[in-house]
Amino acid sequence: MHPLVPLLAAFISGAVFSGLTGIGRGAVLFLTICTLLPVVVFSIKKRPFNRALAVPPFFFIGALFVIPYLRPEFPADHIVNFVRGGAAGDQGSEARLQTTVEGTVTKEAEFTGERTRLGVEARRILFEGVWRETTGTVLLTVNGGAPFGAGDYIRFTGSLKEPYNYGNPGEFDYRMYLQLKSVFVTGFVKKPGLAERLEAGNGGLIGRERQRIRELVDSSGARNKAFLKALIISDTAGIDPSEREAFNSTGVAHILSISGLHVGVVALFAYSAALFLLKRSERLMLAVDVKKAALAFSLIPVFFYGMIAGFPVSTVRSVIMVGAFIAALFLNRGRDFLNTLALAALIILLVSPHSVWDLSFQLSFAAVFFIIYMTPRLDRLLDTGKKEGGGLRKSGLRACIERVLTRRVKPAFLVTLAAGAGTAPILAYNFHRVSLVGLGANLAAVPLTGAVVPLLLISSAVSAFSPGLASVFLILADLAFTLLLISVKAFASLPYASAWVTTPTALEMVLYYALLFFAVNFKKDRRMKYAALFVIALLAADRGYYAYSKKSPELRVTFISVGQGDSELIETPEGATMLIDGGGVWGGFDIGEKVLAPFLWSRKIKEIDYLVLSHAQRDHMDGLKFIAGNFSVGEFWWNGYGDLGELGRILRKKGIPMRTVDGAFATRVVGGVTVETLHPSGREPFDSNNMCLVLRIGYGKTRFLFTGDIGEDAEGELVKKDIRAEVLKAPHHGSRYSSSEGFLKAVSPSVVVVSAGRYNVFRFPHAQTLERYRAAGAKVLRTDTDGAVTVRTDGERLVEEAYLTGGRR
Repeated sequence: MHPLVPLLAAFISGAVFSGLTGIGRGAVLFLTICTLLPVVVFSIKKRPFNRALAVPPFFFIGALFVIPYLRPEFPADHIVNFVRGGAAGDQGSEARLQTTVEGTVTKEAEFTGERTRLGVEARRILFEGVWRETTGTVLLTVNGGAPFGAGDYIRFTGSLKEPYNYGNPGEFDYRMYLQLKSVFVTGFVKKPGLAERLEAGNGGLIGRERQRIRELVDSSGARNKAFLKALIISDTAGIDPSEREAFNSTGVAHILSISGLHVGVVALFAYSAALFLLKRSERLMLAVDVKKAALAFSLIPVFFYGMIAGFPVSTVRSVIMVGAFIAALFLNRGRDFLNTLALAALIILLVSPHSVWDLSFQLSFAAVFFIIYMTPRLDRLLDTGKKEGGGLRKSGLRACIERVLTRRVKPAFLVTLAAGAGTAPILAYNFHRVSLVGLGANLAAVPLTGAVVPLLLISSAVSAFSPGLASVFLILADLAFTLLLISVKAFASLPYASAWVTTPTALEMVLYYALLFFAVNFKKDRRMKYAALFVIALLAADRGYYAYSKKSPELRVTFISVGQGDSELIETPEGATMLIDGGGVWGGFDIGEKVLAPFLWSRKIKEIDYLVLSHAQRDHMDGLKFIAGNFSVGEFWWNGYGDLGELGRILRKKGIPMRTVDGAFATRVVGGVTVETLHPSGREPFDSNNMCLVLRIGYGKTRFLFTGDIGEDAEGELVKKDIRAEVLKAPHHGSRYSSSEGFLKAVSPSVVVVSAGRYNVFRFPHAQTLERYRAAGAKVLRTDTDGAVTVRTDGERLVEEAYLTGGRR
């Protein structure tokens, strides 16, 4: 019935199979040829063709096509080879290649207020004092403004490195994200003066058009310039973070990124306008099929919109998808919407097979699929079966209202509900967030978007010959977007507008979609009702399992990889949770939201019983702000020294009890483990690092010592006490001025875990300190090279697990 759907499913399955198994190119090519042979034989002999024969070849074609993206082979002159050859060691600044590179800017620079990001297609690199030809794209970050345009030939001096992940369960795979975009090297320039334009590029026709439109918006009196630029030229850099958050919390963030919705709006507007004009002429209506003529015409604005948007990958996919639907309608094949959707997806995947892993591809096609599949079924569910005409005649006003509700409001409601329900698990998995007002917010925002986008497109088109007229349409678009923004902020201001959720497992997502399927089809088959009840029971059992599994006979301590900072999660045998420190980095990156929270959500944790801060320094404190503001926190412990800043304001606003912990706090039992406060006693005249809160947590015969950033001064005080511990969190990230021989002798650890950032400029952990750990007979694990380190104990024996280096150690 839908012949392309199984082929699409086979292609996607093959791509995923290739990614999971790492199967070689030769083996896949052989299997592809073998499965194609029956297809060729049937074609040559002109025998009736069984469509099922095409499924295996598409499976292996999918597996074959993604291999260059998943397991790339680099030419000898690729810039990644220079980085690998010139970056020495696995720690410190030597791991970055300091050099000078020349290349062509691939698209306009994006300035975020502090830094500028741009893509550079490398042409030459200064390597070992000699200029060498090179290839490959560098994702370059300049500290400050760097207003380069597409096509500019530039030279920059800075550091190059291969991108990497933090190395925690549940994290966003940043390295793979860039790899699928064919970016294998990132660069950093300390100041704008180290990046210069050698030759100005004209940006081509597209670049010039985009710049003209950007200047048109910037010179206008519009209130929402940043948003208008986002919707017409896909430039989102200037959007205020607080306003972006309003869109995120209400589930309408998709409006700010040009996608299938925007391209579809353009196509519908262009088709409607062309059809209206063509119908004004009786001669044309008799001579041509005006509907098909209008369909053909609508492709022109669609392509123009994609062009001025800069043809980013997501927009290209949207243009292809909308174009496929227009072509199907033109060829009188428009009734099989699922087949047309499968055709569009196959075209995109054959051109860009790695799109399987692209979130915008997943969301766009999931939304359209569920609109096609669910909307008519939801309509039948809501159909009461009553027919018009039986009873008293309705008043004109009442009839008008009912027509509007039936023909306009109800379809919009069902389409929005179907799209939201279909994409909810994908959004929950990737963003850990579900909007509770998304249905209403989308019903208000999407129609207004349908007004803003055509007005912007008309303004852009007429600006070439009538800037005055273009300004009129631009102001109208601005007014419409003002209404949109007001509605979004109104929904965002509602209590519980959105909720953070734990990461759904694959089983939970399958059960959710199964429940959707049974729910929308139970009118067709009453057995679906019982199937839906069974799935609900399974979901309840799944929830019960995770609630029960929080209690175990083991103490579990995870040293989370947060870069150059500290963070440790303690999960006690009785199910209590304690988070010690939260890391923190410079440059506006929220380590709490982007690293800590996803790890906690992957562990199904939404509540932290004890939030602990060793001392009020950025690399230990900043990540706790998001945790305190968005998780349920029982108590906050700290040493009482320094300024908590925003973290303190969040704690006070939420009414979280704040306890100053020192030597007088003594020993407490928390969730079946003992927590001892060893430092500070409140009398030491030390600096901030040496006043760190030092805790020892014991379970059975095993103890963990958490030391923060203490140095030799605090260590000298601690050795006067019993500080023995089987597991030691390395003081001050393994600094040479910590972990003295006397301290290590007093602790006598069997395992030392160093929390440090990869490529950190401090060169932590120091080589001398690592040698002292080895001399003390301790096994050393490091978050910079091993990723998150988990140590489990039943009170007798220890089991260490390293996330990046694999398995138990």
